[in-house]
Amino acid sequence: MAEPIKSQPARTPTEADIRAENLTPQVRRHTWINIAGPLAAVFLGIFAAAMYLRPVGVLRGIQISRLGWSGVTQNDLALKDGLITYLITGGYSEMEPVVMIHGLGPNAALVWRGIIPPVADAHYKVIAPNLPGFASSDHKQVNYSIAHQAEAVAQMIDEMKLDHVNLVGNDLGADVALYYAVEHPGKVERMVLVSGGLVGARGAEKLRKGMLPTTPDAIRAQVEASFFDLPPMPEFIYQRMMAELSSDLQAETDMINSVPRDEAHIRSKIGQVFNTLTIIIWGAKNPFFSAAEGEALHAAMPGSATVVFKTSGAYPQLEHPDDFAESLIFVIKQEEGGR
Repeated sequence: MAEPIKSQPARTPTEADIRAENLTPQVRRHTWINIAGPLAAVFLGIFAAAMYLRPVGVLRGIQISRLGWSGVTQNDLALKDGLITYLITGGYSEMEPVVMIHGLGPNAALVWRGIIPPVADAHYKVIAPNLPGFASSDHKQVNYSIAHQAEAVAQMIDEMKLDHVNLVGNDLGADVALYYAVEHPGKVERMVLVSGGLVGARGAEKLRKGMLPTTPDAIRAQVEASFFDLPPMPEFIYQRMMAELSSDLQAETDMINSVPRDEAHIRSKIGQVFNTLTIIIWGAKNPFFSAAEGEALHAAMPGSATVVFKTSGAYPQLEHPDDFAESLIFVIKQEEGGR
């Protein structure tokens, strides 16, 4: 009779076995860190290099990327004097257009970034150009006067085949809106003038001193007012910003220098827009556009109305975007257009 097979007694694991078993899952679990760590370091290095070379370009790129989540894209358009870029919302072609015209400062068209999505959500087509000589639009050796910028806006509107528009303008962009409106009164439904419009020679000099920074401290103050939630940055970054923004300096200077001549032209034809629904908005803490200037503009435009953001400074659309967008949507929903 065969003897039954005896089972081998279980081997007691050695200390080496236990260590190997404990280490093996750990290696598997952290393999991705071994890959992601170097990749993250590479991306951080690229970002740091880009921030050093073109800090304003990086900040603008981040803001444009954020707008992309709301269906906003940046396109370009060829005009007679060069290429301009513009932000535009999606939707169908029959949506009522709102053209937002920036003024001075590092934001260019991105000065409207906080209100473009909610206005688009209210079923309006928003178009915000970078005026010639600003940001990613062409920079050429021409006189970027207010009249020149208004003509560029006119070409853009014609190229897009927009029959009627609502205009929104900020600081000297308000003068561009007014210049376009007095030249094309039949095409403008409503106007919203923000922190500017008919500022006069004295107002132009205030803008020159406050909006054209010449020192790193001045550019720091302007950038902090324009791009919120920035962490503290070293001094050399602000020096790089000042060098980068110098490419827009010609256009800003030309616009300021043209204020006496081009505002005189606007005043000579201001009666053309007396029937256009116009709202004047400014921040009570704006160092460049006072309540007296706002009231003077209101008096120059019979039938206009005023809205004052009591706790805002130069950029109510950035400082209080929700309230600003609500006010703007209310205005452009009104029926008393300039048609």
